[in-house]
Amino acid sequence: MSPLSMPLSQRSALPVIFALVILSPLAIDIYLPSLPEMTRSFSASDSEIQLTISLFMICMGVGQLFAGPFSDRYGRKASAILGLGLYLAGSILGVFSANIELLYLARILQGLGAASCTVTAFAWVRDHFTPIESGKWISYMGGMIGTIPTLAPTLGGALAIYWGWEANFVFMAVLAALIFVMACRNMPSEVSSVDNDAKRSGRILDNLGSILANKQFLNYSLSGMLAMGAILTYATHAPYIAINLAGLDEFGFSLFFGLLGILQLSASMLTPRLIHWLGQRQTIIVGSLFSLVGAAGLLLVPSEEPLCFFAPAAVGAIGFNFIFGTASSLTLEHFKHCAGLAAAIDGFARMTGGGLIAFSVKLAGLDAFTTISLSYALLGASAILAGIDLLQRSEGKITLMAQKACRQ
Repeated sequence: MSPLSMPLSQRSALPVIFALVILSPLAIDIYLPSLPEMTRSFSASDSEIQLTISLFMICMGVGQLFAGPFSDRYGRKASAILGLGLYLAGSILGVFSANIELLYLARILQGLGAASCTVTAFAWVRDHFTPIESGKWISYMGGMIGTIPTLAPTLGGALAIYWGWEANFVFMAVLAALIFVMACRNMPSEVSSVDNDAKRSGRILDNLGSILANKQFLNYSLSGMLAMGAILTYATHAPYIAINLAGLDEFGFSLFFGLLGILQLSASMLTPRLIHWLGQRQTIIVGSLFSLVGAAGLLLVPSEEPLCFFAPAAVGAIGFNFIFGTASSLTLEHFKHCAGLAAAIDGFARMTGGGLIAFSVKLAGLDAFTTISLSYALLGASAILAGIDLLQRSEGKITLMAQKACRQ
């Protein structure tokens, strides 16, 4: 469905939905260039400042488990406004934080707000589109989620140079306020998207059981987790390779990161077409192949030419874009009646599981090239998951045809 053919209410709400998904990656990456300055400003250690990132991710992951049922019960507009309000409050508190404890509280509020915004966005798309159409729109959203981490440090570095680290939180506050106004004006007030029976605690537990027992959900939630782990591993090691090994300054690093971001955005724009040509599961397999090629290429990067790292890394990142949004759509395909809960569980698995993957790979003590290569290789396992799902679907169709033949 093209935007022009949508009902007016959907068309006016769609920009808000896309804006909601950029808040979480923005909050993780925009102030990365400011970490050294913040360390000095708060008289804190590197680990104390880096904890602000971990706190955000933990709160975003856990917060989705609460945001999903809230969104199903009170509607998508209510959960969007709640999330934006928390994110805005956290951003303002971040600007005026006088000590590290207040900064931690600011990040907790931002993480909880981003959790509600993310769940709302994915559930809203599943509410209003068919599974195939959802796959296309969620692919665009996944592309934005994957692109922001490569562009945000450039913006954050520029803001910090002119106005200090606080400018990053000012920017997030202004953006959240604008989206808040857009949500109030452009998202129609809804009665809950879930029927009254589904709101009861017993029914929620039934829905939870059906979600966790669904093989398709588990397969593609794992694919999304692997994708998140791979892109987090890349994002945390790329600055070290570019600055420490290749000798780039912050501007040079931002330039390379920005170019890769443009490439990822192009891949995300191509993903819906690929889904139309090949189908969702086959698109994941193609993305997995790109990731494996990127993983192999990283192992071939000569140590004396670290800038060559960006070429295979870009190939693997394209694979991430083909997989991430497509897998999200497939996790929600059978759960329109409880899309918020399904999106919450999937989002929790992606954030916490992806973070654990990135942390575990780092603990292996390998060099940066091998570490990212291993993460991309893990992402290649999505092809196996998609292949298993295809076989299961084929077996199901054959069984159904046999049953029809027997009845005849």
